[in-house]
Amino acid sequence: MGGDGSEFLQRDFSETYERYHVESLQNMSKQELVKEYLELEKCLSRMEEENNRLRMESKKHGGEAAE
Repeated sequence: MGGDGSEFLQRDFSETYERYHVESLQNMSKQELVKEYLELEKCLSRMEEENNRLRMESKKHGGEAAE
């Protein structure tokens, strides 16, 4: 039951979380939804910038290791 039990709990948690998230979005006003969307866009932009920065650092360190 070890692996199967944890998989079940994880799937159950994911399904429960998804239902809760959908309900919370349905209860938001248009203004709240737009605000949420804009916040997600800002977060995505920051993550993309960080990802690009890390890639550049990785390439830089990879080039130094090859020398």
